Amino acid sequence: MGYMKMTKNKRSRLPLAARAVERIQRICTPRTVAIALAAFYLISLLPLLALARYNHASADDYTNGAMCYQAWKNSHSAGSVLGAAINRTAVEWRTWRGCYASAFFSALSPQIFGDGFYRVTTWLILIMFTASVFCLFNTVLVRLLHADKWTSLSVTALTLFVLVQCTPGGSEVFYWYSGAVNYAFMFGVSLLFYSAMLSLLAGSVKRYRAGIAWASVLGFTVGGANQMTALNAAVLVTVLVLYITFRRKWAGQKALLIPILIFYAGFALSIAAPGNFVRAASASGMNPVKAILISLYYGLDLVISEWMTWPVAVVLAVTAVLLWRVIGKTAFRFPAPLLVILFGYCLVSAMMTPPLFAVGNIDSGRAQGAVYEVFIVTAVLCTVYVTGWLRRRYDEAAVSGGVTDRGNAAGDGYGARVSLCLMACLLFLVFGIALTLIPSPRRFTFGSAAADCINGSAAAYDRVMSERALLCGAGEGERVEVPPLQQKPELLFISDITEDALDWTNRGVARFYGLESVVVKSE
Repeated sequence: MGYMKMTKNKRSRLPLAARAVERIQRICTPRTVAIALAAFYLISLLPLLALARYNHASADDYTNGAMCYQAWKNSHSAGSVLGAAINRTAVEWRTWRGCYASAFFSALSPQIFGDGFYRVTTWLILIMFTASVFCLFNTVLVRLLHADKWTSLSVTALTLFVLVQCTPGGSEVFYWYSGAVNYAFMFGVSLLFYSAMLSLLAGSVKRYRAGIAWASVLGFTVGGANQMTALNAAVLVTVLVLYITFRRKWAGQKALLIPILIFYAGFALSIAAPGNFVRAASASGMNPVKAILISLYYGLDLVISEWMTWPVAVVLAVTAVLLWRVIGKTAFRFPAPLLVILFGYCLVSAMMTPPLFAVGNIDSGRAQGAVYEVFIVTAVLCTVYVTGWLRRRYDEAAVSGGVTDRGNAAGDGYGARVSLCLMACLLFLVFGIALTLIPSPRRFTFGSAAADCINGSAAAYDRVMSERALLCGAGEGERVEVPPLQQKPELLFISDITEDALDWTNRGVARFYGLESVVVKSE
């Protein structure tokens, strides 16, 4: 009792600023910070999920899903639907595009089971984003660099926030199924593939054979993804092969050849598809050399001018602060950080080469979103690497100078300076977001979603689209006229059918529902 009273009296005599710092240090534990950041990220998703209630199919959703819709309508058999999806994939592989995995999943649009199921799209993409980023960072930070799970969760939550809330082309990334499953979903699959391969390489998989099988399935799927994601994976897998060869580790990693070869086989199958040549004949793209050079230019221009925003900069700074405490526990020396940053820049730039080569631009929201996603994950991982290099140099200088306190490398909490820096960065992030929402409520994805829910445009859009679905679903073999859209919410609206029954979007809707034709009523 006497000791407790003396300690209390001693604390009471501390200056006000010192007591505040002590209180902040008690609050800023790895666990509380991680839980707070995870809650912050999950709360930011609520407006997106609320808006998803009003979501409806559009454009390519009808073209891609027609065969599966008719199969479900006629048989209500999951086997028939899967067979129709495989058939659709084979047709596309021969006549339009080689990315068989993207074609397969695109054929399984949720509205084939009923118009109301389309809202699942947003849930599917957000769950995939969250799970894949968590798995990758848990593998890199916890299994490879021996960070604690709370620090990994904090970095994951921060990365996911800017990944979701600052992405360009939010409508095509989270609400339009055909665009989302082709790019955003496949991005998540690629992260799971990288996580599986790194886990196998590190020997941290309990069931090795099951791990090889899982990595093989993921590798074959990524090999048949959109060409941007597949090319990115091909670069990283090739670097992994060169790394294992250079370090002479094949003796203990021969089983890794199975998922590696399966990935390459899938990638070759996608690239060699006859449909690619059919599609290329109708497009006007750049020659390969020009496409590469323009990709490198966009890698600077888009990243620095548009995507390296203040929220991203704050997230990278907080990542460095969080990792400074724990990254000193690894024996890895983090050599050549500039070379790693250069590789990251080339990796992000390479994402843009396929669309530039194929169509001569990267204007679509889904394509820009795919590049942005790789940029964010790459930027965070490069920050991890540079922080490790700086911490290694700091520790070496401390040891040579005879200093034994090296910044609480293995402690259970943050030091005073780290706690203050962390608190300042996080408060600045929250304050900056609140300040930005006043003049620009659509600056963040959740702000745009909330605006469309509040102003009633999403509900009005939903009423018209639901009426259209009922008219089309009940009018088999007929000519159907549907009411025009009065509201076009920013995140929900992609494109619309017209008054011309021969327009490709009109024909897609007619084929989906088995109609003779469908048009919008003239106003």
